[in-house]
Amino acid sequence: MLSPRSSVFLCSLVLVFSAGAIHWTSWAIEYKAVCMMASYGVIFFGFIGAWLSFPDRLSTRQKIGLILFISLLARIFMMGVPVSDDVYRYLWEGKIIAAGESPYQYPADHAHYEAHRDYYWEGMNHKDKLTAYPPLAELMFAGMSNVSYSPWAFKILFILADLCVVWVLLSFLKRRGADVRTALLYAFNPLTLFAIAGEAHFDVLMILAIMLSVLCAEKKAFIWAWLWLGVAIQIKIIAVILIPLYLLRCHWRNAWWLLIPLVLPSLYFLDTLPSLFQGLWVFGGTNAFNGPIHGPIDYLFDGNITWASRIVFVLFGLISLWILWAVKAPVKAAYFLVASLVLLSPVVHYWYVLWIIPFVVLYPGLSWLVLSFTSGAYFMSTFSVENGEDWSLPVWAMWVTWLPFLLVLAHELKVVLSRKFQSEKLWSKPKTLAIVVPTLNEGGQIKACLLSLKSLERPADEIIISDGGSTDHTVTTAQAMGFKLVTSKRGRGTQIRAGVEAARSDVILVIHADCICKKDVSQRIITVLTQNPDVVGGAVGQHFNTTSLRLLIIEMLNDTRATLGGASFGDQGQFFRMAAIQNQGGFPDYPLMEDVELSLRMMQSGRVVFLGGGIQNSARQWKQNFMKRILLILKLVVIFRLSRLFNRDMTKRLYEIYYGKK
Repeated sequence: MLSPRSSVFLCSLVLVFSAGAIHWTSWAIEYKAVCMMASYGVIFFGFIGAWLSFPDRLSTRQKIGLILFISLLARIFMMGVPVSDDVYRYLWEGKIIAAGESPYQYPADHAHYEAHRDYYWEGMNHKDKLTAYPPLAELMFAGMSNVSYSPWAFKILFILADLCVVWVLLSFLKRRGADVRTALLYAFNPLTLFAIAGEAHFDVLMILAIMLSVLCAEKKAFIWAWLWLGVAIQIKIIAVILIPLYLLRCHWRNAWWLLIPLVLPSLYFLDTLPSLFQGLWVFGGTNAFNGPIHGPIDYLFDGNITWASRIVFVLFGLISLWILWAVKAPVKAAYFLVASLVLLSPVVHYWYVLWIIPFVVLYPGLSWLVLSFTSGAYFMSTFSVENGEDWSLPVWAMWVTWLPFLLVLAHELKVVLSRKFQSEKLWSKPKTLAIVVPTLNEGGQIKACLLSLKSLERPADEIIISDGGSTDHTVTTAQAMGFKLVTSKRGRGTQIRAGVEAARSDVILVIHADCICKKDVSQRIITVLTQNPDVVGGAVGQHFNTTSLRLLIIEMLNDTRATLGGASFGDQGQFFRMAAIQNQGGFPDYPLMEDVELSLRMMQSGRVVFLGGGIQNSARQWKQNFMKRILLILKLVVIFRLSRLFNRDMTKRLYEIYYGKK
């Protein structure tokens, strides 16, 4: 019999695959707009379910294999989505290049190309404008058109490139010691499936080149980083925004390697290449559509696109300067630059958001997940085409797309404000790890917990039991097993603080007495802090020692909060750099809600991560009054957060409420 986690995972896959399969039917032709909107929403919920219920008892290799397999299947099912009319331009421009013509010489509707007009030329958009695609992209179009003059050829190429992006993201996550299932935030995202496997936008080639470039930068393979950046620019010119970052962070003396991919493809079009810049200006400098920041500014200036574009250009410049000064990690800086460009651009089609999503795998955030969902409103434009009208997107659809995202993003930016826009600190490699276990009458649980800590593959340098006055055999059990014991006043946070103050290690892991650690937990913590010097701490992640659908929901909610919001609970195995928390006033001396406060202090100090699991919890507290317990915890967290806003310490009262009602 399948476990609840496996059942939810399989049901989620069925949702994704079924929604994709709809586009192979006659319904998708007759009711295209409805099918696009409905399947997008279904895929999103299937994607969330698959991510949160992903099997947690597999090895890393097995997880990677499963992610690649279901990613391939999802893309095959999505191939039934009709291609964008952009693909017709890829095909036709590739055809004329193969015939010895240059797409930079004249607009597509010029009489010079009349002999080359065909079915795909008829379906092209913007035939009156010069192309805006760089030389390497055009040569790729020509190569594919030679192989097969069909949209399916591009779909297959882009799907293969997309799977390569997934592989690069998995390599990133494995290298960083992060949770590999986070790759599903890109691999199963409806934005990805519709834009690449469905409508076949070539942006995936640029995304692949950028991700290879930043991976090389992180590995300090700077020559390859510059080469791949050049490839990215030659596919889509917007990648040029990363050049200043690379000059600062990727050994500027190697910058000349950038010229190789920039110059060689350009030589083929040398005579007509200057017209490329005219095409870029027409597409990017004189149009405005769906820009979340440019749009309102344009409205304030009564539709004066030029002035609105100047303002967002200045804003982008100022933000870029701050990023280059404050953000030390090259990959994170690249993420912020690309995200800023998209949000400030005059024109933002839904697949432009996809440029950001690979970085969201590495730096998860709720706002981008919200935007992944609301971007489905873009397909309201399909209704206008079905009604025989010009392609257009209702204004309300733009509000639906951007407003929820911007509200959540504003909330997330409070963390940046709490750091006062200071330059981020990169921490040194940790050498020692201490584990602190708070106890109070845990005689029935403590032995199994301590045995698991003794069995860690990377032994802890210190294991400290912090007791709050146990009256059973908890203390004698710990002492008999040879662990260091400290005593303090009763109260979980107070006890943990006493244990932390007794520790002398670089990193602290807090484990509750009813938890059991997997053998690799300590090594994964050290790895993630070593490979990510901007990370101050985070949570390991937990699952219960018994299975049920209700408990799975708790696990999924905990994972969501820790991954997207950075907030974790103590039973998820919180860990932190000692120096970072000391800078925030030390471990919070609260009898309750110390775990929530610790999360907030970590986020104020730097980036936090979620490792995706490794702690097994007892389900004893959830066996009775399930809903009452959920409501009680929500109530206590809300009261704590509100009292914190007004600098009031309500934790003693919350302790009395919590333990008085258990």
